[in-house]
Amino acid sequence: MSNTRNIVILGASFSGLSAAHYLAKHVLPQLQRSKDFKYALHLVDPSTHFWWNIAAPREIVSVKEMKHEDCFVPHMDGFKQYTNLKDSIIFHQGSAAGLDTNLRTVSINTHEGGSETLEYYALVIATGVRSPSPLTTLHGPHTTTMKALDEMNEKLATAKEIVIAGGGPVGVETAGEIATHLKGKATITLITGSSKLLPVLRESLAAKAQKMLEKSGVTVMYNIKVQGSEETSDGQTEIKLDNGKTMTADAYIPAFGSQPNTDFLPDNLKGKGDYVETNGQTLRVDAAGPRVYAAGDVTGVDKGGIMCLYNTIPVLGANMSHDLLSDAGVGNAAEKTYTRKDAETQLVPIGAKTGVGAFNGWSMPGFAVSMIKGKDYMLKNMGDFTEGKKWVKA
Repeated sequence: MSNTRNIVILGASFSGLSAAHYLAKHVLPQLQRSKDFKYALHLVDPSTHFWWNIAAPREIVSVKEMKHEDCFVPHMDGFKQYTNLKDSIIFHQGSAAGLDTNLRTVSINTHEGGSETLEYYALVIATGVRSPSPLTTLHGPHTTTMKALDEMNEKLATAKEIVIAGGGPVGVETAGEIATHLKGKATITLITGSSKLLPVLRESLAAKAQKMLEKSGVTVMYNIKVQGSEETSDGQTEIKLDNGKTMTADAYIPAFGSQPNTDFLPDNLKGKGDYVETNGQTLRVDAAGPRVYAAGDVTGVDKGGIMCLYNTIPVLGANMSHDLLSDAGVGNAAEKTYTRKDAETQLVPIGAKTGVGAFNGWSMPGFAVSMIKGKDYMLKNMGDFTEGKKWVKA
């Protein structure tokens, strides 16, 4: 039997990298004191690069303003700082294909086309969610998204009819970016299946967002859902609506309908909406056995997003520390409990200079939304995740 204990993290986006850096900073150095076991940290992801997809609405319009080299960063670059762990952190390019909680193994479909099985001593499920388009979430290798962004930039440069589907922040931000960039050179329509924009925000802020969009030249259509879309022979997209009508666009951007990446999980680990059945207080996956956790949007324990992640990772980190250090007999760490907070918090830029938003229930003026997020979509904060700067303190 091997004396190496594998700590496996499935997913290397915001939550997966956060968990990995927390372990590298606060847990693995203590586990190295163990005389009985060695510990290895394994990261599994279909992409070799992290993508700051918060900036997707602006990248969709201009990769000159949001350059690929600034928004895509190799996962492993951020781990070079841990010189004492250089042989203990291993990256696998591939996607999780199955999980056996009895054998405590994960099966992986590798990028090269093969497969491998990885035993785990501890496991973090951080596979996130996927949208219908590589324009807004990664669909495999990062190069797929780079290509999609480049192609959409080209389409928008000559498009006369543009349709965005989805009334959430990504759809609203994308519509605002396109309108600001094109300055009336195209007809822009934003479709939402709801009776208002921005479901997280109050009615008055949603109405304010609509007025801002309309002022910039965007037409908003409510209570209409997209049932499907199809490329036509002349390069346009035909969009089928649930009211029986169709629309034709030179450029179509689906920004709705995110689904959790849990296809590989056994049914007993999936809860409502196929999110991971996660203990909402401890962030452990109790039904999977000891030392199995879930992190980020795939958990469904809150409304998701970075602001929630800032609150969940310290709890996850503390409970991983407690379990791993106690079992190894090399230290103690107090457990923590996560308390969900649903206070109205969301920042939605509409162009670079204004927007709508709220923080902990307080409405924020457009200039503040612009300063915090609209200027560069918080790109300066990427190191919080790619280098673990946000998790320096346990």
